[in-house]
Amino acid sequence: MTSRLQVSLSAQNLRNLSGYLSKSDPFAVVTVRGDNPDNRPEVVGRTDVVFNNLNPNWATIIFLEGYKFGVPFYIEVGVFDFDAKAAGTTEAKLQMNDAHTNLNVVCDASSRNLLRNGQFPHRVMGTALFEVGEILASRGNVGSKSLQTGGAVYAHIERCREDGAHGKFRFQMRAFRLKNVQNLGRTSSPFFELLRKVDRPTGATWVKVYQSNVVRSDLHPVWNDATLDLEAVCNGDLDRAMKIILWDHRRSGKHKHMGEFETTVNGLLNARELDANGEIVTFTVMKYEKAVGTCEVMKASIIGGQPRKNNGKPQEQASPPSPITGPSQAIMAPDVPEFIDYLTGGCQISLAVAIDFTASNGDPRQEGTPHYFHPPASKEWNDYEKAIFAVGSILAKYDADQRFPVWGFGAKYNNVVRHCFQCGNEVEVEGVQGIMDAYRGVFRTPLTMSYPTKFTEVIATAASYARHEQEVAHDEGKLSYTILLILTAGSVEDVKETKQHLIEASKDPLSIVIVGIGDTDFSGMEFLDSFDDEHEDGRDITKFVRFNDYKSYNALTEAVLDEIPGQLVDYYYSRGILPGTDEGYSQEDVEIQPADDDERTFTFLG
Repeated sequence: MTSRLQVSLSAQNLRNLSGYLSKSDPFAVVTVRGDNPDNRPEVVGRTDVVFNNLNPNWATIIFLEGYKFGVPFYIEVGVFDFDAKAAGTTEAKLQMNDAHTNLNVVCDASSRNLLRNGQFPHRVMGTALFEVGEILASRGNVGSKSLQTGGAVYAHIERCREDGAHGKFRFQMRAFRLKNVQNLGRTSSPFFELLRKVDRPTGATWVKVYQSNVVRSDLHPVWNDATLDLEAVCNGDLDRAMKIILWDHRRSGKHKHMGEFETTVNGLLNARELDANGEIVTFTVMKYEKAVGTCEVMKASIIGGQPRKNNGKPQEQASPPSPITGPSQAIMAPDVPEFIDYLTGGCQISLAVAIDFTASNGDPRQEGTPHYFHPPASKEWNDYEKAIFAVGSILAKYDADQRFPVWGFGAKYNNVVRHCFQCGNEVEVEGVQGIMDAYRGVFRTPLTMSYPTKFTEVIATAASYARHEQEVAHDEGKLSYTILLILTAGSVEDVKETKQHLIEASKDPLSIVIVGIGDTDFSGMEFLDSFDDEHEDGRDITKFVRFNDYKSYNALTEAVLDEIPGQLVDYYYSRGILPGTDEGYSQEDVEIQPADDDERTFTFLG
């Protein structure tokens, strides 16, 4: 299952590249980077320009197609200082436009005509490379990276609703009797911003989705009408909270707050109806709990769209889909959460690793056996190391604390076969490198590789760990789901006993992935992977794959993890547990990650 995502961008403390007398005019370009050097990057979106502002909140929503859990998805964000002269216009003229008009100017200014001779006039303020999974796993679903020239860029992600209303939202507004916030006999020049409320796992925040044109020196402004993508405005939810903030425009970029009010898209649509007294509905503009003016909706309609179900087919409507000039009459089906809703709702993914040290692996000193360590000079890994790196590198992105338990099974110590023992010196190791070091460290202990291949103690330990992680998360108002990665070169001894332990473990927030290493007959593992919900208790929590069946890391991780999303949703939704928490969040809470070296070479494509 793939998901369509929305990205909103902002930045803080950018370095000024425009000299002492003015400030830079930042805009951003988002490029999807391929997962190997031969894949050509693709520009998927550009933002509007924010003038004279080193802390921009861009109004343009960028859409990403095809995100899938377990498959790396990289986006590169390049931040540039816009050159109005090179675009054939002036800054003063552009500042009077709305954000979407300026977005078109940016696109035209970066068109093929400029790039035909290898020219790109806008100065680079910095670039940042993000992996989408890391953003989804981050606090508040916000990723941040420092830029090479200074400052940081923030990427906020939200899943696109597939069953929401879609189409174009066209509206126009005017205001009356606004309070003047200028002085020295001058009159304010109002514009407004439209923001939508985003309920993130760490609390609600407001994201700008539109900025109007400026009306010069007028306390009774009539703003231009605008036609916006409904998905970008409210993500298909016509009752999502919206906020309209009015500002007095200043060329310096230090705009002065004039007032604000809250509404919804349905509220704006309803404002074209008459109230009980036969008068047009208006909105009171408030500032410091005092009325400072009135806003009226001159026109509002939804054009050319209707709600969709998850299967992509439109739902029945009580009124024609185009145009909608009043409140939406769509009959919506319940929105069953998806895996990504739990991720964006604050569910943490915890990784645990169990490694087979039974004699079925053969003598680790002999080349060609699964545990054979190649000489360091060869820079080669054995299949256990490759599987740890491939799967661990993906799952680790979703684990907030980057600490993982690593267990071994099948080794004999002091003549006692241990079916679950700690690898490494710590109960939980740090990072994928910590898993690697713990694994290698076992061979520096006095172990004897033994028989049989038995998973039951590892499964019971993982189930207990999953319960503990969920209890800790619950105390913080969050969710936690554990994935146990079992790497084995032997077929399990007692399949029926193992199956029973899997049924018991299915009561806990746990999935189990078994990767078969080597050429052993793994037919018993396929029985563990099969699940018949009509004749078996519990739920399906197991996936088995043969390592040798896959020729690339991406193919392996995609196969290993493709059932995890459904298993996680099944666990929580069947128990009536929905995504979301209510902890407070502010952008200052986000840890800024340093810029990577390879981010210095940003390729801009027309």
